[in-house]
Amino acid sequence: MSVDGLAAAVATTSWSSAPRVVRDHVVDLVADCVAVAALGSGRPELRRLTELYGRLLDPMGDSTGLPSGSTSRADTRGGASVLGSERGWPATTAMLLNATAVAADQLQDGHRLGRGHPASHVVPAVLAIAEQTAADGPEVLSAVLAGYEAGVRVGMAMGGTPRGVHDIGTWGQLAAAAGTARLLAPGDTAAAGRALELAGSAVLLTDATTVFEGHCGSHSFLGASVQLGAEQGIAAVAGLSAAPGTLDRHLGTVAAASWNRAPLKVNGRWSRFEVMHGYVKTHPTCAHLHGINDAVDDLVASGVRGSAVESVVVSAYGGAACFNAVADSELAARFSAPTSVSIALLDGRLDETTLTAERVASPEVRDLAARVTVVHDPALDEGYPAGRPARVRIQLHDGSRHEATAGLPRGDDDHRWSRDALQRKAARLLTGRFGSAGDDVLTAVHALAAGGDARDLGQQIRSAAGMA
Repeated sequence: MSVDGLAAAVATTSWSSAPRVVRDHVVDLVADCVAVAALGSGRPELRRLTELYGRLLDPMGDSTGLPSGSTSRADTRGGASVLGSERGWPATTAMLLNATAVAADQLQDGHRLGRGHPASHVVPAVLAIAEQTAADGPEVLSAVLAGYEAGVRVGMAMGGTPRGVHDIGTWGQLAAAAGTARLLAPGDTAAAGRALELAGSAVLLTDATTVFEGHCGSHSFLGASVQLGAEQGIAAVAGLSAAPGTLDRHLGTVAAASWNRAPLKVNGRWSRFEVMHGYVKTHPTCAHLHGINDAVDDLVASGVRGSAVESVVVSAYGGAACFNAVADSELAARFSAPTSVSIALLDGRLDETTLTAERVASPEVRDLAARVTVVHDPALDEGYPAGRPARVRIQLHDGSRHEATAGLPRGDDDHRWSRDALQRKAARLLTGRFGSAGDDVLTAVHALAAGGDARDLGQQIRSAAGMA
């Protein structure tokens, strides 16, 4: 079946013409993705990855990642910027490295009903190409919005992924392709249609176990899918095409849990903006755990502390209850209800400063985590995917009991954060990585809506790297 209506909506997406609340939220999503990538870029494994790519791009093998014979950090090569790097990069390499960093700390955005991470796929692709091509702010934001809206609708049509397949590399790849086509060929419905079909013909099928067990190779899944999706978008703009009908014939067959074309019936424009119904993460954990984490937050706010806890019983829907193992590493802790609950109770918060390798391995955390029982409550299954329902019951050493429940997580859909709260999160992550220069990066993101452009943002990213 044709994707013409969806493609027309992609090609004609105008951020400037969208409602003010939509425009603001798109800017905030870009800021969130940049900030989350900044945090991830500081991880040792990602520093090594960036250094290795730098050496591969330099024929003289300069380990600094700067061009051979360079005497100045300003002497850089390439048109796109990477969080944590002072040099310039080819756009497709920059998007791969930035997207890989977005995934690393489980703070990437998402869309619950689409079951994936739209902005995290679209933003790295669009920013890299936009910086290379000197695109202005409204065009950057229009491309982000177009990719987000198209990708989410494909995700909703998929109804999830087959057992054992993670969503990264499936519909997010189409989102990156659509955003790329909108940026490079505004108004070209045929190019947008080719991008959707071509990306739908060559999706990745990434291993869910590698992600959910917290193996660091899973970071690369997002980077690879963003790069592949953008390259398919570029190819589509150049005129390359797949056999018609790939979304129904191929994507819906190999990558979808339950293919239903209804969400793809778009009449050439967005009658509803799905960007307003996604989520920005509060906790650095798998989104399935966010109802549990919210309930624990409420218990902490009421005065409960881990030192007083005798035992914890977590009741969750099936998609969350399976994360019941005590973590043996920092990455695994992001997919562990017992460990994330224990850190939140003991430290009074769960964020990038408390979920660390040292804290996860500490005897105090491991002891409490061993006293956290996670059970599947089938009655809660009815609340997903409308929410992420959970119930947390705690018994203290003094015999008293405390309970909290959660449904739709904070930061999701109509529980979304205020603009001020989103800006505080982005500023915290950026300044935590780059010091005061992080504020300049955030200012440059917001300037996309007020006269700034992608190259201005890239310059601030490169300058901030020198302060890290």
